[in-house]
Amino acid sequence: MSPPSSKAQDAASDAPNGLNFDREHKVMSMFCDNAKTYIQLSSAALVLTLTFVRQILHVPDDKNIANLWMTLMWGCFLLAVLSGAFYQYLAVKYLEGLADPEAGKEWEWLRPGTIYAVMLAAFYGGAVVFTVYAISRLT
Repeated sequence: MSPPSSKAQDAASDAPNGLNFDREHKVMSMFCDNAKTYIQLSSAALVLTLTFVRQILHVPDDKNIANLWMTLMWGCFLLAVLSGAFYQYLAVKYLEGLADPEAGKEWEWLRPGTIYAVMLAAFYGGAVVFTVYAISRLT
C-alpha cells in the first residue's frame, strides 16, 4: 500500500504534459543559481584580466594590451555572461510554458540546456585561454 499523497503533490503531478511542475521548478532554480555564479565569475574575470596584465605582468599603462589572446579571453568571458543571462530568461520561459501551454512559445525551439552548455564552454574556454596566456607571459 502506498503512502497517502498530499493535495499539493497531486496537483503537481497533474501539471500540463504529465510533468511535475514543482520538480521542474526546483531543478531550474538550481541551474539558474549556478548560471548566476558563472555570470559573476565571468564578470570578475573580465575586470581581473586587466589588473593581472597591469599589476602582475607589469605592462605599462600606455602600452596596448588588446592582443589576440586578450581579445579571445574577453570574448569568451563576455559570451559566458550573455549566455548565462539568456539561459535564465529561457528557463523562465520554459517554466511559463509548462504552467500555461499557451504562453512562452516564442523560444520553445531553443532548449535552455543548449545555452547553458554554451555558457559553460565559454567560461572554461576563457579560463584556459587566460591560463595559457599567463604561463606564456610569465616564462
